[in-house]
Amino acid sequence: MSDNLTSLQLWLLSPLALIGAGLLLAQAFGLALQSRGLPKLYGAVAAGLLLGVSGLNLVDAPLVAHFQELFNAASALVLFEVGRKMDLAWLWRSKREGAALAGSCLLRGVAAFVCLMLVGLNAGESFFISAILVAVNPVVYSSMTSETNASGVATFAGGNMVGLSNLLALLALSVALAWTSSSAEQFTAAGFGGELLYQGGKLVLGAAIAVLCFGIYRLATRLTRAQAAMRPGMLLAVLLMDLGLCSVSSASALLSLLLMGLFLRNAENRDNVFQAQIKTGQDIGYALLFMMSASLVELEHLLAPATLAIAVLIFVVRIGATRLALMSSKAWGTTKQHALALSMCSMASFGSLVVDNSLASLPGVSARGAAIMAALLALNVLVAPALTWWGLRIAGETNEGEKNA
Repeated sequence: MSDNLTSLQLWLLSPLALIGAGLLLAQAFGLALQSRGLPKLYGAVAAGLLLGVSGLNLVDAPLVAHFQELFNAASALVLFEVGRKMDLAWLWRSKREGAALAGSCLLRGVAAFVCLMLVGLNAGESFFISAILVAVNPVVYSSMTSETNASGVATFAGGNMVGLSNLLALLALSVALAWTSSSAEQFTAAGFGGELLYQGGKLVLGAAIAVLCFGIYRLATRLTRAQAAMRPGMLLAVLLMDLGLCSVSSASALLSLLLMGLFLRNAENRDNVFQAQIKTGQDIGYALLFMMSASLVELEHLLAPATLAIAVLIFVVRIGATRLALMSSKAWGTTKQHALALSMCSMASFGSLVVDNSLASLPGVSARGAAIMAALLALNVLVAPALTWWGLRIAGETNEGEKNA
């Protein structure tokens, strides 16, 4: 009896078993919710909250950090897909529409910065947090569009905005990190310039790695004359190479992986009929990453009325800022603009933007600022999937019946 109890305890304490159990629960809960017409991603939310720090506390930050490479691999698939949805030719030709999408991203950041300054945070941490809030969470949007089989002008525009928002957030975050690092003791122009060059160097190196890995992919597929059915495996191998090179060199993995997707869509002329082959891996990646996010959410931050009020204000203002910026383009009707604003409500975390080997706390941010960000991420986990799902339905571009046929 004692041996059986010891074995059970060892199983419960096995990090890999816990991750596997969480993923299984996420899939099971998700399918149960989907059968009732609800977003499947909430299965990952339920599993993460149950096993995470707000529940049984079996999945916590140290355990997540232990499997960071696994989560980075899942992120690689998601970020690659985000880049693959960006149509650079359309963004350049459309001009006004492309400017409206970019303006929406920037106005979200400006609106968040103003709100944070008004509630008493200093300029440095307000800029840092608002840089993160520029980005739309790619897991939420990609998961919802995949689940509903959404397609159409609003979905297309949304896919481009997700990519743009993450690129712009990464650039803003590089400046914010340089500011924070250079002013840790005393701000100097020389120190800021040096830190900015360092952050810029990480972006340049990430872009160079993307060019190298995409070149390897093109060379390998042409030398082997790989058929379409064989290219997904070769692509996955190159994505892992890209991620590994970024990891060991401290290059920007987010930029590199987005560029890989961009190159495949915009520079590769051959048909790339591999979406069905990698879709299962991406769906698992969505569940795994969002379960991890939910497991680290501390719901007690939502119990502090002042912090909750600030978080709700910023959450709503971000949606309003997106809607306001979209008014500059007449390409989308009022309903489509409402839909786009709602479907862009989700936000990324610092960890998902840097995609590195640590989930460290926000550098240079006060306890109050960290509490506001934690409350925002809790709202993001609980509310954003539903609003994104609702926005896609308002746009009238979901095709769930066709998907399940």
